[in-house]
Amino acid sequence: MTWHLITTNNCPFHIQVRQLRHALKNINIIHVRNKEASLQRLKQQVDQLCKIGLRHDQIILNEHAEAAAAWGLGGVHLPSNSPLTAKDIKRRAPGLQVGASVHSLEEAKARAEEEVDYLYYGHVYPSASKPDDPARGLEALQSVAASVRTPVLAIGGITRSRLGEISRTGASGIALISGFWEAEKPEEEAVHFNCFGQMNYEAT
Repeated sequence: MTWHLITTNNCPFHIQVRQLRHALKNINIIHVRNKEASLQRLKQQVDQLCKIGLRHDQIILNEHAEAAAAWGLGGVHLPSNSPLTAKDIKRRAPGLQVGASVHSLEEAKARAEEEVDYLYYGHVYPSASKPDDPARGLEALQSVAASVRTPVLAIGGITRSRLGEISRTGASGIALISGFWEAEKPEEEAVHFNCFGQMNYEAT
């Protein structure tokens, strides 16, 4: 199993970088997502992440496929309403991983047919960022994970205490925002999330 850490707009980026310094060895993939930022600002953020030791191939950029390819990043992540398709992107940038957010089984199947490399499905649990949007739940997550061959990562309301039940749905991993950034000690959370695939959930 794997985990992606997504940057947040609820905390200044330089504070996020400071927190990442302490968790760096347990970060595999970081997804830079700031829908309000210019490409120039996003490039500055990517450069800051590389400066503290993250590799370009560990960084996924939200939405901007051409920039991700030009900057030599590991991948691009498509919002659910993106008109771009994985096939089109890979035709132009064969080395780029392409992921996508989906909110239903139908969306998941459609993106899987485009040959995306992974899917974010959610939000699985109630989320403070989407108070009026009901959580989709574990049963729906399990249905999506069982219906597509593409790896499915659970997103939305993920905490350390929920890892066990998520692992039993067939999901391939998790994508985190508040579960990391709002933790009292993010570096300790990173250790647990990094061990996601090795934990003995049946014993917890």
